[in-house]
Amino acid sequence: MKIENKELLSVLKESKKPLGFHEILSRLGVTKKESRKIKKVLKELLRNGEVILNRRGRYCLPEEIRLIKGVYEAHREGYGFLIPETPGERDLFIPPRATAGAMGGDLVIARLENERKREGRILRVLERAQTRVVGTLEPSENAYFVRPKRKDIPFDIYIAPRDRLKARPGSLVKAEITSYPTDTRPPAGRVVKILKRPENPREDLELILEEYNLPKRFHQDVSRESRALSGEVDAEKPAGRKDLRKLKTVTIDGETAKDFDDAVSIKQRRFGYTLYVHIADVSHFVKEGS
Repeated sequence: MKIENKELLSVLKESKKPLGFHEILSRLGVTKKESRKIKKVLKELLRNGEVILNRRGRYCLPEEIRLIKGVYEAHREGYGFLIPETPGERDLFIPPRATAGAMGGDLVIARLENERKREGRILRVLERAQTRVVGTLEPSENAYFVRPKRKDIPFDIYIAPRDRLKARPGSLVKAEITSYPTDTRPPAGRVVKILKRPENPREDLELILEEYNLPKRFHQDVSRESRALSGEVDAEKPAGRKDLRKLKTVTIDGETAKDFDDAVSIKQRRFGYTLYVHIADVSHFVKEGS
């Protein structure tokens, strides 16, 4: 008999209380011989944070014991916010003492501890977002630390002297995290690359790629597609469109935006102004299926 995740979740949802392992077997109507398969499914659900094991060793759904699953947004000062997976649910404030070593971007489970203040405590990190960080190597007593450039990593990374890759204090480096932080100790790592400090915009871009662990090469299909684009805008007015190219138009996307597809124009009239808001029709240039 094959038990799917949704069947097991349905049993827990229908129950008015947390269930023990044998109670789950009974409600599913499976034998002890098949219990190993159920344990495997439960382990997967526990790992994903879809099911929780309470203090009495019984299984239940996170929402039954005021638990919230989501992505953690960390701040340099030590506190942070949990952005819930459930659409429309308000963010949860996590004070510095209650982060359980979570770092920016981590998938976590937290308990709501104060409804009025919307404050909680992280119980478990389900999935780590950061594996490598870029920062400055700082000396300390008998060791070194990498101070991350990113503000959503509120921990300095401990580096043993043998793991600094001959980098000098003050060097810009990339470090691989070898152990993650807990409530009692900082994260540890090793330097894997010594970086050059940027002196021009191109080197700035290279550093951003390193800092956010972005791929440096596009897929060959993407490169082929981009080479096929002309780069020129057709001078003829497309059918069904109004030609506004004579208006002085500026983008309203900030300099850190990932795309520049929103813009405004303003034109003075006899009795006021006309504000134009433009949104690029990306599909006109990038065809579906390309």
